[in-house]
Amino acid sequence: MDFERVSEHIFRMELTYQAAGPIRFPVALWLIQGDQGWTLIDSGPPDSDDVVVAAIARATRGQGPSQVLLTHAHVDHSGALNAIHVNWQPSLLCHAAEAGFVTGERDYRDLKTRNPLFWLLREFIPAPNVGLPVAHELQRGESVAGMVVIHLPGHTPGHIGFLHSADQAMICGDAIMNRGGRVTPPMRILTADTTLAQASIQRLAELDFTHLLPSHGEPILNEGRAAMLAYLGKEAEPDSLAGW
Repeated sequence: MDFERVSEHIFRMELTYQAAGPIRFPVALWLIQGDQGWTLIDSGPPDSDDVVVAAIARATRGQGPSQVLLTHAHVDHSGALNAIHVNWQPSLLCHAAEAGFVTGERDYRDLKTRNPLFWLLREFIPAPNVGLPVAHELQRGESVAGMVVIHLPGHTPGHIGFLHSADQAMICGDAIMNRGGRVTPPMRILTADTTLAQASIQRLAELDFTHLLPSHGEPILNEGRAAMLAYLGKEAEPDSLAGW
């Protein structure tokens, strides 16, 4: 299992996260190559420590990342952070509204919601077990590792994506998913504010990119923004676990 190049500066690796019982789904993490070294976006799910560390070491020839950026702190995106820290001690960055969930000061299960699915199942949402300090709290519009921080709240309060203008690529985390070629919103059962999540999808469609790189599902290369506009031109389909 290795990182594969998807654009000039962006490399992707896909892992499988076993959420509960037979429920399994893919989750991606990203390496960004820049003039100042390597940046990792998200760390992969729990129990993937050895695989992730070995793949990063191969891709970077042992150099490792100087910083880790989190799209958000759900465990499938933050589960291997401690192992990465042990090996390379990178700085950890996330949005200001997400920092409390990383440090343990806040809990996703306490979020106010009008989504009945989230309300019914929130006790089953595992809390991140990161235990690492946040070196810098990112803000909307900030530049980091050659990318612009795009605040895309809804799935979580501090959910963000990263617009890599040089590569015309939008790393969108869970703001949009690609389920077997279908662009869909984030999973309702894990999204506290579905109205805000839909507004974030609208915001994505206003940006300038050609490649859409979701955390769940295959990259949509060359037709990323077109896929976004096509999705927004039709009624959203009901949320489902089908196809995972």
